[in-house]
Amino acid sequence: MKQRKWRLSAIAAVMMLLAAACGGSSSSTAPTDEVVQLRWFVGLGTGDNVETQVPVEQEVVDAWNAANPNIQVTLEVVPNVDAKNTLLTQNAAGNPPDVVGPAGVAGSNGFYGQWLDLTPLIAETGYDLAQFPPAAVAAFAVGGQGQLGLPFASFPSFMYYRPSLFEEAGLELPPTTYGGKYMLNGAEVDWSWETIREIGMLLTVDSAGKNATETGFNPKKIVQYGYAQPWNGAPEWASWFKPGQFLQSDGKTLAIPDGWIDAWQWYNDAAFKDYFTPNADVNALEEWGQGNAFPTGKIAMAQSYTWYTCCLGEVLGEDWNIAPTPSFGGTTSNDMNADTFRISAGSKHPVEAFKFMTYLLGEASAKLLVIYGGMPAREADQDAFFAELDKKFPQGVNWDIAKASYANASTPSAEAYIPNYLKAREYIYSDFTAKLLKAPMNVSDYVTNTFLPALQAIADESE
Repeated sequence: MKQRKWRLSAIAAVMMLLAAACGGSSSSTAPTDEVVQLRWFVGLGTGDNVETQVPVEQEVVDAWNAANPNIQVTLEVVPNVDAKNTLLTQNAAGNPPDVVGPAGVAGSNGFYGQWLDLTPLIAETGYDLAQFPPAAVAAFAVGGQGQLGLPFASFPSFMYYRPSLFEEAGLELPPTTYGGKYMLNGAEVDWSWETIREIGMLLTVDSAGKNATETGFNPKKIVQYGYAQPWNGAPEWASWFKPGQFLQSDGKTLAIPDGWIDAWQWYNDAAFKDYFTPNADVNALEEWGQGNAFPTGKIAMAQSYTWYTCCLGEVLGEDWNIAPTPSFGGTTSNDMNADTFRISAGSKHPVEAFKFMTYLLGEASAKLLVIYGGMPAREADQDAFFAELDKKFPQGVNWDIAKASYANASTPSAEAYIPNYLKAREYIYSDFTAKLLKAPMNVSDYVTNTFLPALQAIADESE
């Protein structure tokens, strides 16, 4: 009898060990005295700037590690250009990072089906979702896959500009509120993309001091441009004219949203007809920032998001401010990026990863949001956030513009999902976007006959 009881106890012990070794996917079974190692993967979105961002991220990790000896985190920073392929490789090898981010819609769409549904962890821990606007929570809930992220950072868009260049050209500064008018040639006009074209030409100057509207202007010797588009791509450019998405309601068919061809033609004309924005060849030059021209000090205006505050450089000093997004057809479209942190579906320690993730969303968010240029998802935190930005940028930036852009953000996002997302996005941004600034073109013809059929074919490959 004693021998039978011993055997049963031994079997039970072995079963417990096996259960511990195999562990479930929804929680960690590691003993409390065992040190759990987590990896935080940065680079899929912002966060890879080694001068301004990585040191702060490491501070955040060091503070966590000091306070949590049993859950130690390693920061893994991968340059954005390499991050997608690196993460794909790690996932395929069965070695995914535990926490990934900050990452937005675009950065995450390429890893469809590879994120952990946080719903059980939210329920188990009693994590308070009421601290966020319901719409912000819903933005990271994906049908059929669950709650894949939680609100962290919002990046509304608006126009950056340099006051000194407006003053040198004898132009009024942009309006300070949405709905405000602009004075041009003694007349009150809408702050529209057509107005941007007109003043953009006046703000573009050649080596002889002539602007792009004057006789004798030399487009081959431009020393200052009225407008430049830093980074981003064709969907974002178009979404500032009118919101939309390629994928239609059937989940298969792609179409060009209303107003997007007009927007793309505007950009092409700006480079090759009106000459107030750099073409692709100019953008490639080091003296023009290699795709990021605004910080060179030779650009008057640039449309982008709050995250762009990370990248203005030292050349501009305090000589920059922000203005409303221009209107198109009488309405304004404020495309917005939104970032969160996500947990890999293959994480071996999802419970601990969730604890660290909520630390990034909570205690560590004040430091991280400033270096990422993201507005807090919690509206109650926004004033403190802008107070910190004022310390960094003391010239008195009109942050009310950012708040208004956030409050009136347009949907759908320019980063909306397309089947076969990574390949589709590569084609849109590396091929089509580049073509818009490479040579004069009839955009409507090209989009109808070449771009849309090619994009549809890529989407169809996913079936």
